[in-house]
Amino acid sequence: MFLPAFSTGAENATSMKSQSEYDKLRQWHDICRQGDSDKIAEQITKFEAELARKPGNNLARAYLGSSYALKAKHSFFPPTKLSSLQKAKSLMESAVAGSPNNPRVRMVRAIAYYKVPKIFGTRPTSIADFEVLLTEIKKPQSSLKPNEKQAILYYASLAFAEENHRSANEAKVLCHKINPNSEYGKRTK
Repeated sequence: MFLPAFSTGAENATSMKSQSEYDKLRQWHDICRQGDSDKIAEQITKFEAELARKPGNNLARAYLGSSYALKAKHSFFPPTKLSSLQKAKSLMESAVAGSPNNPRVRMVRAIAYYKVPKIFGTRPTSIADFEVLLTEIKKPQSSLKPNEKQAILYYASLAFAEENHRSANEAKVLCHKINPNSEYGKRTK
């Protein structure tokens, strides 16, 4: 996260607190990505409690939406899959509407929507999000960390390539350039 050159202790404390909040949400989501339905349900409960405490936390809302998308992916019963996906879309749309300029909120939706089967119509939104994020990544003062930029660029390159988008190769090259030895850097050789 970008900090001004001359920040106060209070600004540093606020930044550290928001970073630890972000890390906590990210850890909960990482558990969901493992695909264990029971653990996904546990993390959904944590995200919902977080939103009850902080109703304006759109990053938590976006991650909750993505967690519901993962629940849909790993559910066996078709009606559960569909209702979870509908809940996922509603939450992620609300999150981006509430924080349209937060690149992390948009990142969660862009990647989650890319992974949803095309039949559900989320791909155009994913492409539009990746276009906004590509512009954000090019800013010298972007608040995104290098690993976040690489994740965005990697999935953007895949989504763009599938849609014959003009920025597919640019996203791939930028991803590799950030760190050629990282997981995403190696995938974009």
